[in-house]
Amino acid sequence: GGSGMILEKIVIFAGILVAYFLNGSNLFELGKSIKPDFMILLVTFFALRKGALSGLWIGFFGGLLSDAGLGGEIGAGGIIHYKVGLHSMSFSLLGYAIGKFGRSAYSENFLSVCVVNFAITLVSRLLTYFLFVIFFHSNENYGFLTTSIYNGAIAPIVFFILTWAYRLEPAEGSNI
Repeated sequence: GGSGMILEKIVIFAGILVAYFLNGSNLFELGKSIKPDFMILLVTFFALRKGALSGLWIGFFGGLLSDAGLGGEIGAGGIIHYKVGLHSMSFSLLGYAIGKFGRSAYSENFLSVCVVNFAITLVSRLLTYFLFVIFFHSNENYGFLTTSIYNGAIAPIVFFILTWAYRLEPAEGSNI
């Protein structure tokens, strides 16, 4: 029914906020710059489970929050530049692509969850970094492999928790 859809969107939006706060916290930091990116895990999860359009809108809003989390930089003349559009662009593109092309190839098991999330996180980091360099400047603090490995490692746990939280049926042919 109609109200179920709205409720579902509210619940997913809550998930986006949680991912945003987790990304902003130091709870999961290992050392100085090694931290996971929960937002892309969330985008990937829903893109695989619910398809391209879910991936698109969750990627967009999740990306906007990620961009807001980067904060502003004070440029020439004291003008603050916000890097809005970087993650929202890369995450929504990826979310759409994963939902569109990834679902048929994806069978859910422990290894595929690790590998898929490692690969997607790496692509998302590279894509975002590429946009960053084009529109702003290079950013040495942006971890690629460390974040991707971390995401790949925790992905099965995150997916398990998300599956439980959203009570979504696992993808067909799944053996979790």
